[in-house]
Amino acid sequence: MAIETFNWKTQIQAGMQGMFVYATRSAKFGDGYEQIAGDGINPETQSWPITMSGLNSEMLPALAFIRQHITKSFIWTPPNGAPGLYRVDPESVRAEPLAHNVTTITATFKQAPAP
Repeated sequence: MAIETFNWKTQIQAGMQGMFVYATRSAKFGDGYEQIAGDGINPETQSWPITMSGLNSEMLPALAFIRQHITKSFIWTPPNGAPGLYRVDPESVRAEPLAHNVTTITATFKQAPAP
């Protein structure tokens, strides 16, 4: 099965921050020396909060995509970044109706390990 791509436009907002987490292992020695190394072949993971607003005709398919990709990886390009594999944080998905036919969606995309 092919990996799907998230193609909807997201909003860049003031205060939007990506989080970069590094998995490391360290060993401390009695003389104060500490050795540290990345844990695994991909020790860095990213997560990005996304927001998108628009007509329901555009937002409802995007919301369906987001809900289908909580356990399944998809391709997405973060702001100022390179395309990668991501999943949706299951506790981050929100839909807010703003008017009769306008909705805002928020979620957090978390970098997924390569298959």
